[in-house]
Amino acid sequence: MKITKESTGALTALLKIEISQADYAATVEKQIADYKRKANIPGFRPGHIPTGLIKKMYGRAILADEVNKLISDSLVSYIRDEKIDILGNPLPNMEKNSVIDFENQDEFEFYFDLGLTPEFTIPLSSDLGIEQHIIKVDDTMVEKYIEDTRKRFGTPVVTEEAAEETPAGDETEAKEDDKKEPAVTPAEMNADFFNMVYPGLDLQTEEDFREQVRKDAAMSFAAETDKLLFNDITDALVKNTELPLPDEFLKRWLVENNEGKYTPEEIEKNYASFAESMKWQLIENKLIKENGIEVKDEDIRNYIRTYMLRQINMTDLDPEMAQRYESIVDTFMQNKEQVQRINDQLYNAKLMDFFRTSVILTPKEISYDDYIALAAARHGHDHDHDHPHDHDHDHDHDHDHDHDHKH
Repeated sequence: MKITKESTGALTALLKIEISQADYAATVEKQIADYKRKANIPGFRPGHIPTGLIKKMYGRAILADEVNKLISDSLVSYIRDEKIDILGNPLPNMEKNSVIDFENQDEFEFYFDLGLTPEFTIPLSSDLGIEQHIIKVDDTMVEKYIEDTRKRFGTPVVTEEAAEETPAGDETEAKEDDKKEPAVTPAEMNADFFNMVYPGLDLQTEEDFREQVRKDAAMSFAAETDKLLFNDITDALVKNTELPLPDEFLKRWLVENNEGKYTPEEIEKNYASFAESMKWQLIENKLIKENGIEVKDEDIRNYIRTYMLRQINMTDLDPEMAQRYESIVDTFMQNKEQVQRINDQLYNAKLMDFFRTSVILTPKEISYDDYIALAAARHGHDHDHDHPHDHDHDHDHDHDHDHDHKH
């Protein structure tokens, strides 16, 4: 077998695979022998069917299967061994490939087009004009939280109205009284209350308590603003990274890879969105590989454990109970869709941690109402960076020719 590669453009190449009789003869003969031993043909005893008849009946199909297998295996091996970083899959070159006659040919030539991944540099050190929105926790928010919390930790009391005796036998009125909410005496603003709300912080003054409430609210808002920040960073990196693509090849690949789901016209219409997603995928893969970002099985298991323990409010488990929960974790890990979703979340979280130290961010304080309006406006224009290139849970670093984002 002989494979040669020819450049056909800045980001495309042509592979030529030449297969001779010596490449497949032994395997084909073995397959024919197996057919002869197993075939059940009326008029012949099993294992005594003439070889010539087997070849006539099955030889063409056996040869075709073996040649196709040789093509598939040799493509994968060649691309891996030559360390060719491709986009999508190799596509048959229909102009150069001729009709194959397995009945009369014993040597074959096949041609495949490749789309190549470009070399590029990610402008992490540049000021990309990314604003990090920080929701301002105003006094109204703090007062509302304190008011609700004082009621929650307060002392229920029986009001004068509720204490009035219900006339004997008046069950209807008694039932109505049962539905009334009891009055609450709000908890006093003292150190005991402060440390019931925030145990272990030893808060002594109202000023300390209010400051902790403000910090707590800011932290809860940060999780929300991080989602918008992540999208802003990815958009900026895609926009500012010089990253050409083999567009015509990718349009062909999209048509063939979707097996008739989309027409060439539909692909053309939506190609800009796809190209943007492909660029982010390439940037993301490069960031993950070059910075050693990794999500392991144990990371996912820990995420599941933390979620379960938080739901049942238990932090210390005896050995027997711990084993039961490990069995539940094992069951969760069998759900591939769920594991993939957690895997993606953890990758995004690790990327976000990386961005905090590697991307120039300009803090900008914003009111909660203004932030909600901004997020709603952005949502209308956002493209989903995840659906075409989800993180594959098998995150090895070998190239995946289906380009499902394996690391």
